[in-house]
Amino acid sequence: MQTQSQESPQEELFIQLDPLNDGISSLELVRVSGTDLDIANAARVSFGGYAEQFGDRDKKLIDFLMQHAHTSPFEHNQFTFRVKTPIFVARQWMRHRMNSYNEISYRYAKAPLEFYVPAAWRGQDIEDKQASKGAFEDEALKKRYKEAINKSVEVYNELLESGVVREMARGVLPVTIYTQFMYTCNLHSLFHFLKLRLHDGAQWEIRQYAEGLMKLAEPHFPAAFESWRHWILR
Repeated sequence: MQTQSQESPQEELFIQLDPLNDGISSLELVRVSGTDLDIANAARVSFGGYAEQFGDRDKKLIDFLMQHAHTSPFEHNQFTFRVKTPIFVARQWMRHRMNSYNEISYRYAKAPLEFYVPAAWRGQDIEDKQASKGAFEDEALKKRYKEAINKSVEVYNELLESGVVREMARGVLPVTIYTQFMYTCNLHSLFHFLKLRLHDGAQWEIRQYAEGLMKLAEPHFPAAFESWRHWILR
């Protein structure tokens, strides 16, 4: 019988990813509880059963649960991530409501004035109004983009220096500014997020974070992720 250690691979907790590869974005898994065995035991309790070690029967049980959309056993675990991302990504992220969030407030703290500048521009897909198509370079556009950011920073600082309260001064800052938040979810909720945000139709920036979430979470629940990839992600 194969066994799976109930100890989490703690080395994964200390990896800090840079999803947007700009030296500013970051994604960390700061806490995790539960294993594949907890999923199997959550399902097995229906029959009064319990296992001390993870084996082939548990893996098959998890696969059955995933195949037949028995989702509640995948909720007896928890991840907490620390996320640093542009505000426009965070607002898409927080539409996933069955999670817990705590975000930095630019009402209480002066904004750190870090901004996401795309490495390349994407064109608008004419047929799909929600999607982009292709990529192109245009340094003149990038210059104008940065000028707009710099102007907003200038006005923001002028407002603060003139005594305007932070909660009002922040109104001039664009949604490309970075924000930080804590994100706590269970595996069922994470799978739903990944299914939607790994899709080709999702915005490129949030797809990079989804890939990072999967990289950090999968080592802790290898059997569940293997089954999810087979039945759901395909």
